Amino acid sequence: MKTSKLLIILGILLATLVGCHRQDAEKEAIRASIRQHVASMSGLRMDAMELELTQVTLNGDHAEALAEFRPKQAATPMVLQVKYQLEKRAGSWVVLGSQTVGGEMSHPAANPAPSQENPPGALPPGHPPLTPSQPPTQTPPAANPHP
Repeated sequence: MKTSKLLIILGILLATLVGCHRQDAEKEAIRASIRQHVASMSGLRMDAMELELTQVTLNGDHAEALAEFRPKQAATPMVLQVKYQLEKRAGSWVVLGSQTVGGEMSHPAANPAPSQENPPGALPPGHPPLTPSQPPTQTPPAANPHP
């Protein structure tokens, strides 16, 4: 009786460990698929970004992943959150679609409103004045050779 209980407990523990390992392996495969998808888009450099999967939901051959992108060398911490829909095809995860869901980074506006901090023609804050140290020399107008 004691032996059968021990075997059942060991079986449950083993099944749990195998399931966790499988989910970790799937999560890494999904991360690699998202990296490949983003790298294939023109103008985006994955070597300049950190990718973290904050949530992965597996449902058979379909998955949904919430990814956070952060620039590696940013003066201020910024994050872009994107939700990905994936499908497993021939043993590999393929990105079907994505949607930006939040974060502090976004695409710039097409026509941003002019800043009220710096009116047109004004120098940025902290910029030294553009007044020359000496007044410019003026040359007298040339005499008209033709009367």
